[in-house]
Amino acid sequence: MKRAVAFAAVLALVGAVVALSSPQTGTSGDRGLFSRQVACGVERWGVKTLTDRAARRINFIPKATTVRSLRGRRAPASVFGSPRIRGVETTTYRVRATLVEMKREDDSDIHLVIADPRNSQQTMIVEFPDPSCTRGAPSQARIKMRRARAALITACGSPPSSSFQHLRGAATISGVGFFDVEHGQSGVAPNGIELHPVLSFARSTCRASAPAPPPPPPPGPPPPPGNCAPSYPTVCIPPPPPDLNCGDISYRNFRVRWDVPDPDPHHFDSDRDGVGCEA
Repeated sequence: MKRAVAFAAVLALVGAVVALSSPQTGTSGDRGLFSRQVACGVERWGVKTLTDRAARRINFIPKATTVRSLRGRRAPASVFGSPRIRGVETTTYRVRATLVEMKREDDSDIHLVIADPRNSQQTMIVEFPDPSCTRGAPSQARIKMRRARAALITACGSPPSSSFQHLRGAATISGVGFFDVEHGQSGVAPNGIELHPVLSFARSTCRASAPAPPPPPPPGPPPPPGNCAPSYPTVCIPPPPPDLNCGDISYRNFRVRWDVPDPDPHHFDSDRDGVGCEA
């Protein structure tokens, strides 16, 4: 009997260790603003989500600063695996910044790249955790994290997870300072500083940038040799007679030259904008 009890205790201990060492997962109830099934992170996750014990030392009154100033702070000698760092990571900062691009990461954070309004090359990262990954954080801070993420999505739209969505506009952002390990993140500051988590996203003029227009089609084959009017260099249309109208030919939106003798003999370019038979 004693052996059975001891064996059960060992199994329970192993299960607890596995649960603590595995990436956190959660379920979010609002499909419009947050993922229904989410995977949370691991590395310094308690610091990132304010679920560590040292979070009680954070001053949640925002301190006004700039992206440029934050980028200029000295990075600690070692960050990987460290507990919350006094100073930057126990301070809440507020910046006015230009919005650059955003993406939903594998750990369900929304990764937002911002830039200093005076220099678009000076960027840094701010992160919005999924509410399902912040259980255990101070209740008021957790409410602020949820509202900030909802405000971002309302202003800028739901971020993609496969690629970055380019943005325009600006916003006032408040969040707790955080030093991340640099690993090639898009928009990372030279010292790895971030606002992580974001606690407020306000006064936004955000709008998603329109996708780049498709490239123009390749030029068509040169017109066949023959009796072609020189005013139409990309197509072969004989000069009059007879006098032709756009309905008499199959070509559309072709180039019309006005620097040749007898320009536009068929009057295809009535507005003289250099394009004939505009569709």
